[in-house]
Amino acid sequence: MNLFNAVAILLSLALGESFSPHHPTSSQVVRKNSAVTELASSAVDTSTTTVNNMPWTMNTEKYGEYDNDVQHVDWGFAYSSTPPNAVDSYIIDDVEGEIPSDLSGVTFYKAGPGNFQRDGRQYEHVLDGDGFVFAIKFQEDGSAKYTGRFVETEYFIEEQTEDKIKYRNVFGTQRDGGVLANAFDLTLKNVANTNVLQWGERLYAFWEAGRPYEMNPDTLETLRSVTEDGPLKGLGGIDCKVRGITIDEGGPIDNIVKAGKSFTAHPHVEDEDTLIGFKIETNAQTKFMTLEFTEYDSKWNEKKATSFSVKDSLPPHDFSVSKSYYSFFDNPYGEMDNMRYLIGLKAPTQIMQLALRQPTKVHVVPRSKGQDPVTVELDHSYFCIHLNGLSEEKDGKLYLYSTGWDLTDERFFPQSQDSAPFLGAWGGAYPDFTRGKVPPSLLYETVIDVEKGTVVSHEEVRPGIVIEFPTQEEDKPNMMYLAIAAEEYTSLPSSGLCRINTETREMETWWADNKQFTHEVVPVKKQNGQPGSWLLTPLYDAGKRRTTIAILDSEDFSSGPVCRLNLKHHVTYGLHGSFARQSQSVVSDSLPAL
Repeated sequence: MNLFNAVAILLSLALGESFSPHHPTSSQVVRKNSAVTELASSAVDTSTTTVNNMPWTMNTEKYGEYDNDVQHVDWGFAYSSTPPNAVDSYIIDDVEGEIPSDLSGVTFYKAGPGNFQRDGRQYEHVLDGDGFVFAIKFQEDGSAKYTGRFVETEYFIEEQTEDKIKYRNVFGTQRDGGVLANAFDLTLKNVANTNVLQWGERLYAFWEAGRPYEMNPDTLETLRSVTEDGPLKGLGGIDCKVRGITIDEGGPIDNIVKAGKSFTAHPHVEDEDTLIGFKIETNAQTKFMTLEFTEYDSKWNEKKATSFSVKDSLPPHDFSVSKSYYSFFDNPYGEMDNMRYLIGLKAPTQIMQLALRQPTKVHVVPRSKGQDPVTVELDHSYFCIHLNGLSEEKDGKLYLYSTGWDLTDERFFPQSQDSAPFLGAWGGAYPDFTRGKVPPSLLYETVIDVEKGTVVSHEEVRPGIVIEFPTQEEDKPNMMYLAIAAEEYTSLPSSGLCRINTETREMETWWADNKQFTHEVVPVKKQNGQPGSWLLTPLYDAGKRRTTIAILDSEDFSSGPVCRLNLKHHVTYGLHGSFARQSQSVVSDSLPAL
């Protein structure tokens, strides 16, 4: 493999965020849980409407009702560009219910793509959208203040100033000028659209194929005077154009070609003095990928770093932390047509293939010295999207909870083939269920006996429940919150929320009103000795063309929001969020950004 081919493969590391809980169904589906194969019938009502031979569930009492035609912008509305009046700061005056008093001092942050076109040209994929961050600050007088702003990377400023697409993107958008303008251009635009987290009084917007961008926690202004410390330390120069790969591991060649490391978009908060992330580099000569798991104190000082290397792998999108281990899934990828990327015909993810006959690996890396890493294999192919940020160890076993795709599902991954396109039918303006090729995201429990180096089990927690965006309560890691789309493997946009106790497998649900779409839940632990958490989440209201910030009570989850903060506009269907608790302007707490 020559250097250009290696660079092409390694630049494919940006796996993207929002493989949400949306996707199709059929009359019968074969599921594989460990060694058990069961037949499950889908939730198909034969009297319902059929679009392109795909049966659609129209049970409005359970799932809600919407028009999937982008021209009528119900589901498509959630993915429309954030309007100009969202770049603003104001007190929210349309409040239903009462804002809980102990949220005073809390700021809720959310990141996602916010702009999808330049000079009238639509981006090829929503995950190429320019990063937008909004904040809801709960103030001492009981009010809530909204602030929204684009992450003003150097790429964003240049394209906005000229109103042109000037950079290649990971998911398909190519720079203006055709094939010749894109050929052998290895610089990929950092969209900074995946996650946002305040830690140590500093706020960062993250994207895993590049460097983080620091923002002012109050105004959301992107800071220009960046110092190379915190999550930027050890990534290479600020002006690096190619990240995630190295040739001589930060030596003179890397400095010449402007190559450097990347930082994960999924750092996880373990406690008030420990934030854990990882830096990514793949050596283009040796083909070894190295993850440097780094633990920071509350001031972004590095407490310790642990390196793990594996050959011929692509970096993970997410990872999990337990008392003794860092863990991540090594998703199975097939051969990629690197030349089509190099000569400017395709973007990195467009040349990626999922390997359907290759077992998925799980790497377990000890946090302490003196113990060797362990790698185990599942008995089939599985694609992990997200992991629970904080995992548990019980009786000598490690318990991981992940959302992902079953690559043995014949409906979406024909087993007569060795591989399948990475994104399936998900591309364009929004994830489109009508084509029936985007697989359902399901919640799995994977139990690993670390000492024996074996997989005890890998099975669905609630079979058939289509869900995504797992988060956990701060002091109850077994209580998991997810956006739910439907039951019985039915693929739809998420229009409800659910809470699952991973120990008992009990599940509670709450369904939003018609034409409202749900997303990730951010739990904020209650203060003053109160039990439970306040649950913050956006609702994308296509009926009223706005975004609402809903607040639920974990102690009465199924009753739905106790308060709704209705914005004056909508913000685009986002990716990930977090919260910061401030006391006398000092950040004292934060939530795992799952």
